[in-house]
Amino acid sequence: MFAIKNVFLFASFSFLFFMSGFVIPFIGIFFLPLSSVSLVLLFVKSGVLSGIAGIIITTAAIYKFIPHGAVLTFTFLLFVVLNSLFLYSGIKRKKSCWRLIADSCIAISLVSVAVILSFVVSGFQLSWLNSRIAAGIPKDISAAFVEPIIRNIYSITVIFVIIMVTFSYIFLSAGADRFNVKIKKLQSFEKWRLPEATIFAFIFSLLFYVVSRDGKSVVLFQISQNILYLIFFLYFVGGLSIAQFFFSKSKVMLVLSYIVFILSAPAAVFLGVSDVWLDFRKKKEDANNEGYLKTGD
Repeated sequence: MFAIKNVFLFASFSFLFFMSGFVIPFIGIFFLPLSSVSLVLLFVKSGVLSGIAGIIITTAAIYKFIPHGAVLTFTFLLFVVLNSLFLYSGIKRKKSCWRLIADSCIAISLVSVAVILSFVVSGFQLSWLNSRIAAGIPKDISAAFVEPIIRNIYSITVIFVIIMVTFSYIFLSAGADRFNVKIKKLQSFEKWRLPEATIFAFIFSLLFYVVSRDGKSVVLFQISQNILYLIFFLYFVGGLSIAQFFFSKSKVMLVLSYIVFILSAPAAVFLGVSDVWLDFRKKKEDANNEGYLKTGD
């Protein structure tokens, strides 16, 4: 009886959080990861059978009671369910925090990109999305905003996956104690730092972009652009982390730095890339005799 109660309780949470992610403007993206968190907690607390039952109930509710249920059901299965399964698998195998997140991001991203490619190969035109998104938007805004989204749909999808998986783990580890579940927390944001080897991916993607831009292949240029934007995003987050480290004691300066970086994203990317060689946080800690910044799991 207790297991059945858990199934319906967490399935209800997953359903409500999933729909909130689409209904609530702007901040909805912070509710969507909680849909995965609900299912992961169900798996951990009540076992695999209960978790699968929760997925089936939530999927059926989305398909039955929500307009355009088939599309939203596909989205739920692709992002929320896959995220839940990979996170649960990583937790059961006791993977380190970042290894778990990285494995989940890579797996879900590969599946998502493969799905998009299968649509394109089968004849689905991404320009159809352009007309849907741009409906009611002035043409000049559509050209400047909507068309780049369609052109870079692959990198945007992967970035979305990274954000969703990372927030899912953060929310999961933060709320696990309330459900008597022990999950290791990530380091504070100010200590996040990309592996130094990532700089080679940055250099490669930049060279690939420059070469393909002057070439005649539209496909290669699109691929290089999507890869470059993805790497830029990772270093953008790195730049925000450095700002958090230096201005964590001054909320005003922290907010101002975030505003500047969001309005001028290349500045945050440049800061993140520069940190590979200059290691700003190490220099500050050495000056304060605090020792080197630990990287953790």
